[in-house]
Amino acid sequence: MEAVSLGELNIEVDKNAALPALISTVPKALKLDAGSAPDGPDGSRAVKKILSGSVNIAVGVAELRNQGFGSGHGQASAPSGLGVRHARLTLNAAVAWCELILDTLSDPTAPWRNA
Repeated sequence: MEAVSLGELNIEVDKNAALPALISTVPKALKLDAGSAPDGPDGSRAVKKILSGSVNIAVGVAELRNQGFGSGHGQASAPSGLGVRHARLTLNAAVAWCELILDTLSDPTAPWRNA
């Protein structure tokens, strides 16, 4: 089955909302948030903990960038204080989040398809 775009899910997003609200919109629509995970593997206590953590990952990555450690806000000087381990942690966390969303969109048995 082909991957589905978020536009095809008819997700309404308030573009002026705070970042955590924007980030939580997609998992809720895909039934990946702990509160709407259905029975079965996605509804198990362990998976719900991981799903809750995934939203925190996305928010944390955005907050780190917004606190001046990213290069996207045009700082006058290079950010300091973070090391390679922080960069790897942030990168791998972002990759995990993106893979979860993309894998869920393309999974024919994903919870959002049965809603």
